[in-house]
Amino acid sequence: MRTIARIAFFLVAAAVLTARVEVYAQVAATASPAASSTPEAAAELKPGTIIGADNVEQYTRYVPAAARFAVAHGFKLRIIPERRVEWSQGYQHATEKYAAQVALDSDGYIKNYVAGMPFPLVDASDPVAAAKIAYNWHMGPFMPDDFSIAPWSSNAFAADPANPLRIAPNSDADYGCEQFEFLRFAHRTDVDPRPTIGDNAMGVEWKARCNRWMTDISGSPSEGAGIWVRYLDAKQPDEFFSFSEESRRVRHMAVNLSYPNEACRGCHQPYWAYALPKTENYLYRLLGTTTILACLGADDEPAGFKTGADGLTLGEEPFELRHAYILEMRPRFAKGAAAAQRTVIYIDSEVYVWLAAEFYDASGLTATTIPLWRMRPSSEGGSLFDLAGSFYHPENRGSFFRSLVPAHNEFHQSINSGDVTEGTFNPLMMH
Repeated sequence: MRTIARIAFFLVAAAVLTARVEVYAQVAATASPAASSTPEAAAELKPGTIIGADNVEQYTRYVPAAARFAVAHGFKLRIIPERRVEWSQGYQHATEKYAAQVALDSDGYIKNYVAGMPFPLVDASDPVAAAKIAYNWHMGPFMPDDFSIAPWSSNAFAADPANPLRIAPNSDADYGCEQFEFLRFAHRTDVDPRPTIGDNAMGVEWKARCNRWMTDISGSPSEGAGIWVRYLDAKQPDEFFSFSEESRRVRHMAVNLSYPNEACRGCHQPYWAYALPKTENYLYRLLGTTTILACLGADDEPAGFKTGADGLTLGEEPFELRHAYILEMRPRFAKGAAAAQRTVIYIDSEVYVWLAAEFYDASGLTATTIPLWRMRPSSEGGSLFDLAGSFYHPENRGSFFRSLVPAHNEFHQSINSGDVTEGTFNPLMMH
C-alpha cells in the first residue's frame, strides 16, 4: 500500500491549490489587455492601504477567498502601486522570433510552437481565445528552464484553538521530499542550450524528479524517488518512473491523467508553478475578466509567515491590483464523478502567471488557493518568478490550510541556475 501511495502522490501532483474570487463585473477583454485596474479600484485601493481582519469586508470584491481566509487568521495585504512586469530578455526575444508561426490545429492543439509567448495578442471574441490563453499560461514567461528546491514540502497548519491569530503547524499531515528538480528539454528561453537540449529526438518537453520522500501522501514515513516525463506530442501520455527502497526496483507506467484530481487537490506540489497540467487534457472556456489583488513580489521566502513572541503567525506581504482573465477548465477525457470536476483560474493578462483559483465538483466549491510569487532579475534583463509560498484552504476543513514551501524548516531554492542536468533524470540512478 505504501508503494501505491507513493505512486499516487506523484501521479496526481498537479492538483494544487485554489483561491476563490467573487466577480462583480466581468469587463470584456480587449485585443491587448492592459494590466492596469479600473479607475474605481485604483481610487479605492490606494498604495499604503493595509487590508486586515478589521477592514477586509470593504475590499471583498478584490480579495481572493483564500486570502480572506488567511486575513481572518492574521494575514495582512499591504497595497503597493501596480507596475509593469518585464518579461525576461530571453523570453522576449523568443516571442519576437517564433510567435508569428504559432497556430491551433483542428483539435485545438498548438502547432509550430518553439519558444516564447505562443499568442502575444488575444482577441476575446476569437472562438478559441480560451485555449490561447491556456497555452500562454502554460508556456508563459514565468516558466523556468530549470528549477530546484531542497527540501520540497507541503506543510499543514491550523489556527490555535486558544488563539485564532496564532498558527499551529500540523506536522503529522506534512509530506514532501528531500529535493525536487525540474528541467525543460524544449521551449527554453533563458539558459543555454536554447531552444532545445540537443536534438531532443525523444520529443521530451520536461522532466521532473522528487528524490527521497520524507513522507508519502498518507503521512507515513517513506523512502523512494519518482521521475515524471512530459512529451511534446499532445496525444502521447506522460511517463512515470517510481523507485522503491524496499524492493530496489523501478516501476514504469504511462500516465494520461485528467487533473486536478479530487484525490490529491491538497498535494500542493510545485507543479502549477513550474510543470503545469497538460494543456491538452482540458477543455477551456473564457468567462470574462476581472480586477484582483495578487502578490507578485513577496517580501519574504517562505512568504506569508512570521515567527515572534507569540510563536508562528501569519505575516504581511505586498499585493497589487492586476487585470486577470477568468478561465474555466474541465477535464477533456474525464469519466464518472471526475466529469463534474472543474477549476476556475485567474490568469494575469500581462505575464500569464496564475493569481488565484477555485476547485469545484458536483457538490460545489471544494477548495480555494492563492500563490505568493517572488520576482527576481533574469541574468539577461527582465524578471523571473519563483513560488515563495501559498495558501490552500479546503472548504470542509475549517481553519486547516496548507502552504507549498516549508515555513518551519530551512530550504534552498534556485531557478535557471544551469545546474540541473539530464543525468538527474536517469531512472537507473534513482537510489
